[in-house]
Amino acid sequence: MRTAELRRRPPEREHGEHRDRHPDYGRLIRDEATDTVICHVCGRAFRSLGAHVRVHGMTAAEYRREFGLLRARALSARSFAREQSRTRRAGYRASEEAQARFAAGRTMARSGELTRRRRNSARAQADPEELRQVRRESLGAGRRTQSRAADDRTTAALRAGGFSDLGQALQTVYVDRQHSIEDTARVLAVGKGRLRRLLTEYGIGIRPTGQNSAAGRRSRVLLNDRAAAERVGAQDITVWLRERAAEGATLRELAAVTGRSIPWVAARIGPRPC
Repeated sequence: MRTAELRRRPPEREHGEHRDRHPDYGRLIRDEATDTVICHVCGRAFRSLGAHVRVHGMTAAEYRREFGLLRARALSARSFAREQSRTRRAGYRASEEAQARFAAGRTMARSGELTRRRRNSARAQADPEELRQVRRESLGAGRRTQSRAADDRTTAALRAGGFSDLGQALQTVYVDRQHSIEDTARVLAVGKGRLRRLLTEYGIGIRPTGQNSAAGRRSRVLLNDRAAAERVGAQDITVWLRERAAEGATLRELAAVTGRSIPWVAARIGPRPC
């Protein structure tokens, strides 16, 4: 207790407001104004908790496990941690033994042994709560970024199509023009799953699978033709196929080049002279 009292700065009476301030599980609270950290157990402020936690009958490692902190989390105020880091670095630079350990560590890192040991160690221990919180926050931020990017793409597509709002665009493209789900999703720059959710949200019935309109079938034919033309570098795939057939190319060869089936190639070439 005496060591902890000596390491605490400023004196305890100046931290009366922190006595009942117990950090949440998985978080370490640093008071930047007083340059201290708050103990999870007693709620008091110290420059470093490393010695103080012994009062509560645990080591620093046990304290980190008990309250879900990262295993490498420094239990000290920022300035105190920086002072300790500078002192340790100076000691390491002056120590031949430390230099030898660093050299061995670099060798292990280059060989991949360090990664294997870290992976095996991680398997043997459950992730602390702090790490899980960091992951959740990171995933949440990523999802929000993706959502904003998707909204921006949809807004740009609506502007390019001359639509005033999303409901009008869905009604015009999917209902009035009878576009398929795939075509509508491409026009509005949304995924097919999100498009189905939007159609339901706006009260527009989704056509059952297999119930395709003539416009939808024509659209798929055009898409397939365009893809084949891009694959061979032609403007008009039908003209290109007929020219190659006139030069003596077989249906099988043309099907392999375009990536389509033999019946598809034959339908576009038409009847061949005997």
